[in-house]
Amino acid sequence: MEKIQFFLPGPTYVPEDARQAMAAPVVGHRSAGFRSFYQSLAARLPAVLRTRGDVLIATGSSTLIMESAVISTAAASVLCLTNGAFSERWHAISRGAGKTADRLSAPWGEAIDPELVRGALRRQRYDAVTVVHNETSTGVMNPLAEIARAVREESDALILVDAVSSLGGAPVESDAWGLDVVLAGTQKALALPPGLVVFTLSERAALRAAKVERRGFYTDLLRYRDKHREGGAITTPAISLFYALDRQVDRILAEGMEARWARHERLYRRTAEWAEARGFAFAAAAGARSLTVSCLRPPRGVEPPALVQQLARRGWTVGGGYGDWKPTTFRIGHMGEVRERDLEALLAEIDDVVQASGERGGESEGAETVAAAAAAAAPAGHAAGAPAPAMRRPEES
Repeated sequence: MEKIQFFLPGPTYVPEDARQAMAAPVVGHRSAGFRSFYQSLAARLPAVLRTRGDVLIATGSSTLIMESAVISTAAASVLCLTNGAFSERWHAISRGAGKTADRLSAPWGEAIDPELVRGALRRQRYDAVTVVHNETSTGVMNPLAEIARAVREESDALILVDAVSSLGGAPVESDAWGLDVVLAGTQKALALPPGLVVFTLSERAALRAAKVERRGFYTDLLRYRDKHREGGAITTPAISLFYALDRQVDRILAEGMEARWARHERLYRRTAEWAEARGFAFAAAAGARSLTVSCLRPPRGVEPPALVQQLARRGWTVGGGYGDWKPTTFRIGHMGEVRERDLEALLAEIDDVVQASGERGGESEGAETVAAAAAAAAPAGHAAGAPAPAMRRPEES
């Protein structure tokens, strides 16, 4: 297995064979050969998104399908559940598309409360509800199954889900949870280069879209579905990226979705144990922490931007804080093809950086405290930590 030293919360490390797959010759996207290839790939994707329906593929960023979902399926009004930068983006998209867009917000670092969603839907009708399953900006995982249940029980609103940094790393049950559009860019837990989006379109969402008069062209999800069923894309796709997706889907299905979810949970739990032992605090509230990205606040005296830079000088990449949290947090993306040994090596490197900083003069009590904790910590896998939230298993909505 390849050694991974790249722990951004996206884009993530891409395996060598997936990179090599992109070197295959480019063919005509309307050729019989590409149609056969496309249909083979399309037949395997539903297992990843846990649906018996179509899984469509778009060339572009996830934001394209976020916007397309709103334009295509929401006639007039949208309720946007916001608790971080990317859920706020969906609110901005909805307003930009000319929809009446209300926000139901939780503070950064906290999860959306399904009961508040229930209450909002009792007060007012909406065409759609948008939710980010896993907020990459804050390391918060929202209780998607429970939110979806509240929406389905209280309204006829469509459920539009950004699963960008959860799909392939945490349970996402498109059919069982009654989700209408589930979208994910390939550059996070799917461990592929940026540039493709995989997404679902439920039958009820398609029926609603058929009643929306102006769905655009590149943003028309019904056009995507129709071309998909013909065996291709609506316009010239990123063919080389399709080759990489084909290879990586084989790897994901060989591992198995449940096994993949369990591996990501182990990576999260090990990070939590290490953080507890060293005095690093999660920015996300207890019970709301992501399985794929940990957003951490170091102890006093350890500056996150400096820590990120020092790791980079040693050949290790982690994510800085996002937005207003940039000066106070850093993020470890333990997703995609990251294995336990890769994470252990990173955590040991962080320990070494912090200890070296303390030895250069003990300039702060915080740095000395962390250095001492790093030296005295138990061996990997034996550090005591606060109980981590149990992984939410698939359940019926």
